[in-house]
Amino acid sequence: MARPPLAPGAHGRVSVREIAPRRFVARCRVRDADGVTRRVEATAWSHTAALQALQGALRSRTGARSGELRPSSRFSEAAELWMGKVEARRSGSTRDAYRRRLDAVVLPALGELRLQECTVGRLDAFMNTLERRGFSANYRSAIRGVLREVLKTAVAHEALASNPVDHLEHIEGERKQPRAFTAPERTRLLAWLEASSDDAQQRQLQEAARRRGVPDLVRFLLATGARIGEACAVRWRDVDLEGVAVVDGDGLRAVPVVSLGPVIVRVRGRSLTRVEAGKTASASRTVPLPEFAAAMLRARRPGGAPGDEPVFAVAGRAGPSWLDPARAGKYLSEAFAAAGLGWATSHVCRKTFLTILDDERALSDRMKADLMGHATLLRDVYVGRGGFHPQAATFIDAAYRS
Repeated sequence: MARPPLAPGAHGRVSVREIAPRRFVARCRVRDADGVTRRVEATAWSHTAALQALQGALRSRTGARSGELRPSSRFSEAAELWMGKVEARRSGSTRDAYRRRLDAVVLPALGELRLQECTVGRLDAFMNTLERRGFSANYRSAIRGVLREVLKTAVAHEALASNPVDHLEHIEGERKQPRAFTAPERTRLLAWLEASSDDAQQRQLQEAARRRGVPDLVRFLLATGARIGEACAVRWRDVDLEGVAVVDGDGLRAVPVVSLGPVIVRVRGRSLTRVEAGKTASASRTVPLPEFAAAMLRARRPGGAPGDEPVFAVAGRAGPSWLDPARAGKYLSEAFAAAGLGWATSHVCRKTFLTILDDERALSDRMKADLMGHATLLRDVYVGRGGFHPQAATFIDAAYRS
């Protein structure tokens, strides 16, 4: 019966013999990565030294194994290998989000397990614990994604035969009905932001909202459908209030526009950072400005403001600085609650923008997706994208015209 071949990278039995006084040779066969079996040997002054020299030759031949994973490696080792890839390939905000999930939730519970101990049963029990602790379905899905990627690294290193996360139950979450501001709610909100209530507490909240720039930010979000991080990243150079020429009947008219796509994120060790690569591949876009938004921006821009200055700037030690999207979202939520719209967040402005456009049958789904910087339809993969749709500004203006 033929002897079975060695596995790639494995070696056969090692022999050591003395070939001369104080001269030993250690030999073995090794099957290289190309599948060819070759003989490797090393000489030294003693039996032990020759054996060690051969082991060193084998390591250099097959590659150092310090970065490899084995079934006995800990989950935390696989996690660090995966994070090394994330740090090299992903943006700072994505990297920080993965690191927070690992450090806060995953590693304390699973970090010391051996990879061979990461069974479907143990991982299922871990996910059930998260559900009992009250973590939302979205967050548990994010944690499951981290588990899958870490153990995918283990599979790639052949420390696991398959990924146990693939066999976990699907995470069921509540699918909330999308909700946008109705026309009466939009009217009430904008009126509240500009009013000065007879009630002292309400008046104080209104003054705080205006001091924080909430009315202008709300109008911008309602007018453009921008994400909060995109709005905070807009610079004056991204706004063209003179407008671009578009065909209108037999003539031309100028439509004010804003360029959206980059976002402001908080990166650990770098504070607030403007990231040019937006949230999605379709994020970079030019959006027409309704007249009420263009008028707001004309009134807002200080004379001589440099093009690199943020439109929604806050005072910083070195001058105008980026507005933190998290802080801006908090300001908006507080104002919405005071106006009797406590269910709303900044993202409701984006949903409202799309809802108004969706009511206008003149715009196709592709046009709406272009304006939103989103890819929502399967046919978007096959249809040319990124067009400029100035008629959207007319529809938004009409929705807010009293």
